[in-house]
Amino acid sequence: MLAVALALTALSWALRPDRLPLVADPAVYELELAAPLVTPTVARDLYEAGDHLFVDVRPGTPAATVPGAFLVREDSFDDDLLRQFDFLTPADPLVIVGDGELTAASNVAGRLLDRGWHDVVIMSGGLAAWEAAGGPLAPREAAP
Repeated sequence: MLAVALALTALSWALRPDRLPLVADPAVYELELAAPLVTPTVARDLYEAGDHLFVDVRPGTPAATVPGAFLVREDSFDDDLLRQFDFLTPADPLVIVGDGELTAASNVAGRLLDRGWHDVVIMSGGLAAWEAAGGPLAPREAAP
């Protein structure tokens, strides 16, 4: 009797159509980010206008990045920001460039907002989307 009940329960569970997805799809779930998202096309327009500075938050030392982008990584945020202190001020509008995953980009954006920056946006899609949108790339120098 117990075996039949377990088999029926397993069968009803397996045939149930309303399962939650195993991956959080941004089309289904609203992401709560520290800063607003912009498309790579909008980011490229901001780059071409020369109004915004770009901050690369990808871990390690990326081989290529947006020309002139500052390297401020999540895991070494304070040290990286200290190195860029003479060049980045809270009055500067910033575009955060990540690897396509929004977690690190949002974390860095939140920390910059906590330190007084007001105009911070995150580019969606990461550097691959930047390149696909026709954005230029430059080699990244190794971090000191």
